[in-house]
Amino acid sequence: MMRFSKFLKVEADIVVARYSLLMVETKSSVEPVIFLHPEFAKKSGVKEGDVVEVEANGRTVKLKAKLSENAPENGGIIPNGIFASYLTNFEGFKRFKANIEVAEGEPTDVEEIIKSFKS
Repeated sequence: MMRFSKFLKVEADIVVARYSLLMVETKSSVEPVIFLHPEFAKKSGVKEGDVVEVEANGRTVKLKAKLSENAPENGGIIPNGIFASYLTNFEGFKRFKANIEVAEGEPTDVEEIIKSFKS
C-alpha cells in the first residue's frame, strides 16, 4: 500500500548539533540520521524509522528518521558531520531550511557523498 505522505514535500527548520549532545540517541558519528520533532513528523506523515529525503542548497541526502522532543518544533536536528556539511553552506551552517519528504530505498552512504566531492 502506498502512503500519501510519500508525495508530500514539507519545509523544515534544521539545526546542526554536536554529536556529543546526541550520543545517547546515535550509534556512531556517521550514522545517516535526522531527529524530527514528533509533532512535525506526524503532520508531515513521517514515522520513526522511515527514510526521508532532505534537500537543501541544491543537494540531497537520504536519512533515517528518528523522533526527538529536543528537535525544533517545525523541523529536525542533523548531527554535525558529513551529512550536515554536505547540505549546508557556511553562511547558515548551524541552522537552515530544507525540504523533507518520505523516500524509498536506503539512507545515503558516506561513500556516495565522498564521490560527489571528487567529481
